[in-house]
Amino acid sequence: MDTQPYKPPFLPIGVRKLLGTIIILVGLTAYTLAAVWLAVDVLPDHWAVQLIFYPIAGIAWAFPTKPLIDWMQRPDSLDGQ
Repeated sequence: MDTQPYKPPFLPIGVRKLLGTIIILVGLTAYTLAAVWLAVDVLPDHWAVQLIFYPIAGIAWAFPTKPLIDWMQRPDSLDGQ
């Protein structure tokens, strides 16, 4: 069995969590500002548009955040210990 020596990750888990948290906070702030701008200045003031927009805008931020959270939680060791 050919085993490769353990190579430490480029970014340890503590640094990944800090960096990921900062990216999430900045990204979520930008997303919120963009969603508010879109809702107030761009979309028509109609109840049907709001009924569609707000649930979509409220959930859409989670999809790009999931891979980032997975990256933040990835273990440092090769065998997952």
